[in-house]
Amino acid sequence: MNLRQLEVFQAVMQTGNMSAAARLICITPSAVSKTIAHTELQLGYKLFTRGKGALAPTPEARVLFEESTLIHQKLDGLKRIAVNLRQSAGGQVRLAAIPSVSHEFLPLVLEKHMARYPRVRVEVRTLHQDQMVQALLTRSVDFALGFYEHPHPLLTSATLVSGPLYLAVTRDIWQRAVKARRQNPMSFLASMPLIRLVGEDPMCQSIDELARHLGLSAPAGLQVQTSRLALELVKRGMGWTVVDFLTASNLDLQSLTAVPLHDFAQAPLQMYFATSTPPGQDAQRMLEMLPELLHNVMASTH
Repeated sequence: MNLRQLEVFQAVMQTGNMSAAARLICITPSAVSKTIAHTELQLGYKLFTRGKGALAPTPEARVLFEESTLIHQKLDGLKRIAVNLRQSAGGQVRLAAIPSVSHEFLPLVLEKHMARYPRVRVEVRTLHQDQMVQALLTRSVDFALGFYEHPHPLLTSATLVSGPLYLAVTRDIWQRAVKARRQNPMSFLASMPLIRLVGEDPMCQSIDELARHLGLSAPAGLQVQTSRLALELVKRGMGWTVVDFLTASNLDLQSLTAVPLHDFAQAPLQMYFATSTPPGQDAQRMLEMLPELLHNVMASTH
């Protein structure tokens, strides 16, 4: 089967009839029918049985469909790369960032970048760590930002800055903790629920490490997907959580307290890119702005 036959075959398998397959890949139904008939003639067996207005795949077709799906996905990925390379040529930066970076830091970056490079278009995607691989490898984005090194072998990670982690809790609860246990107020939180981040987010490990430090061997409590939601629950007095230095810099200090965790390893803010295709000139200009902006944010947190 050549690539054209594969595309037509996949379309028919996905849609279940010739007309829908033709619309999917933008050719005529007669072209679909002729391609399938020619493919069956070459292979020497039927791929579909024709019923009343419907096509039913043969057992051989089901085997071919399963084996060829990965090839078809690779071709789709190649098409996306080709389109994305054209879009990235000249005057455009496309980046992705985890939610805490997107919400707490990127507005400042975009404001400064637009003032300096008003004619450069910028496209921002908010993704979780596990979603960044496809975006980077298909060139949907030029680079991505997140905490901790990315484990994927085809990505390069570079540290922009490292900053402390913070315990986030309501001011009222922290004041009670200091009053009750002046020598070790953090131990006061051992009796309170912790609010974790769900999934493979590296911040989960930091939250669990603090929980173990407080004597919670099997921490219970709520699990949410973003630090913003965790903080909303903290504001309601439902527990405590751990946040990065960017999130801590934007806390509502009238209701929340950020306690630096000096005994814990700092969180490195990383820039990721596909090793085979480093960021271009426009993206590099934006990246050059980040260290100074990050240090300013960190200085304002202390």
